[in-house]
Amino acid sequence: MTRVTRSIALLSLAVTACRVGETLPPAGAAPTRLTKTEPNVRIGIKIDTAAVFIATTRPAAVVDRDGNTIAQTAAGERWTFSAAADGTITGQSAVGSAVGSNAQPLMIRSAADAFVTIGDKQYRGDVLLRIASPGRLTAINVLEMERYLMGVVPFEIGRLPAAQIEASKAQAIAARTYAIGNMNGRGALGFDFYNTVADQVYGGTSGEDSVVSRAVRETRGEIIMHAGQPILAYYSSTCGGHTADIAESWPWRPPQPYLKGRPDTDENGAAFCKTSNRFRWSVSWAGDSLRMVLQQSLGQRLQNPSFRIDRLEDVQLEGHSKSGRATAIAITADGVTYRVPADSIRWVLRPTPNGSLNSSLITELTATRADNEVTRLVVSGGGWGHGVGMCQVGAIGRARAGQNYRQILGAYYSDTEIQRLY
Repeated sequence: MTRVTRSIALLSLAVTACRVGETLPPAGAAPTRLTKTEPNVRIGIKIDTAAVFIATTRPAAVVDRDGNTIAQTAAGERWTFSAAADGTITGQSAVGSAVGSNAQPLMIRSAADAFVTIGDKQYRGDVLLRIASPGRLTAINVLEMERYLMGVVPFEIGRLPAAQIEASKAQAIAARTYAIGNMNGRGALGFDFYNTVADQVYGGTSGEDSVVSRAVRETRGEIIMHAGQPILAYYSSTCGGHTADIAESWPWRPPQPYLKGRPDTDENGAAFCKTSNRFRWSVSWAGDSLRMVLQQSLGQRLQNPSFRIDRLEDVQLEGHSKSGRATAIAITADGVTYRVPADSIRWVLRPTPNGSLNSSLITELTATRADNEVTRLVVSGGGWGHGVGMCQVGAIGRARAGQNYRQILGAYYSDTEIQRLY
């Protein structure tokens, strides 16, 4: 039988499948026009939904597109907003008040010190309601950049003690850099960012923390720059002791001089991220389980819903990059070899059908075979995430070792400078 090899680069995975503690800004972003004033940001909270529940802690005004106040809401009054097929947005309060307007979008504006509940979570700022599709609407949280970051940083790096505030500052600057560099990134949907790992995790007031808020305040307006532009501030949870060149994880993306892999270790050779519970790991699959996982993951990436694997013949590791990450794996099934390169491995070689491999830093891959079929696969490795840019647990380790946020960011983003925009 002639063996066929297919390469599965899977370029689209990265943005849509990243996890908490890992950001993947769009590749090749256009130059950003920088502002000297703090911008407002728009965060999609409830997207393309039939109805959304909204309440404010202070009285608020419902304002239409033309600037007309069409309703007033009382503090704590719960409203349900929905969209009709004709483009009308209507609202009904729990006490019987109602509002409707064709002049959408609508804005719910309250006092600066008020909080707004959208669905089941509380946020700072205002709410923008716009039609998403016939009979469906999207609720968008609109607020200032710095208040947005107060709800991002604790979900990206966690709540840290005051002694480790320099790591929180580094995360705040990385998150701000991402936001400044990718404003209007979801413009077709009417907002700037998702509130999920598709952009940066944003939990509103639920995760706010005094140390994080202080870190945001003390780095106000600061971003990481290279050649006059905000950098692509990639970060992930745990690098495993060595960060990755962008070409090691995403060889299909343009190289960046400030994203160079390097050992992330102290003077004794100990990894700064060694405290991570995913610093080292091992995963195993029985043959039938692996076959079903690969049938689903390869089928999705080949865009073939009827894709089947009858016989899984082999899984091999092709080699390692300089940071120890796998250059590719070769999966042979039913006489066809599928070559899966670099970071794409995480989204194909899944521990479970809906999960992802911790990282592509694979130290050992052993396939047990019987009768020309894989009966068991064991993969060992280190780290959690793509490994490009800042290692978040490493940043915490560096802060614990006494490094300040400038030293931390300089260790992960070479040939850059921190500038204050506003």
